[in-house]
Amino acid sequence: MNGWTEGALALAVTLVLGAGLWLFTGEPVGDDTTDTTIPVVVDTDAAARGQTLASDTGCLACHTIDGAASVGPTWKGVAGATRPLISGEQVTADNAYLFNSIVDPPSQMVSGFEEVMPTTYAEQLSEQEINDLVEYIKSLS
Repeated sequence: MNGWTEGALALAVTLVLGAGLWLFTGEPVGDDTTDTTIPVVVDTDAAARGQTLASDTGCLACHTIDGAASVGPTWKGVAGATRPLISGEQVTADNAYLFNSIVDPPSQMVSGFEEVMPTTYAEQLSEQEINDLVEYIKSLS
């Protein structure tokens, strides 16, 4: 091959590899959207305490952690996601929403679910325990 042909071939290979790397970086291409609207940062120590608490208090009898349907909304992927409420509005499941959903569940009921969650957790759990549950829910996103 002569110098010009080798240069053109090198340029073509570089362009193809560059385009391939750009397309396959794991970033969405086009108009792809996700339900997650805010970044989720988790305190792993609090999440571990929350996991134990969720098991001990019976939360996992109604809420799944793997996305499966149950009596209550799944906790998998909920933190940071947009939640449709029975009121018709949409909210982002941030720390405040998750905390409020535990202490005052009827105030922001997720569409498609019945009002069956106990409203006594504000009296039964400390603020730290509720925050630990929030961290556990966030760790499932």
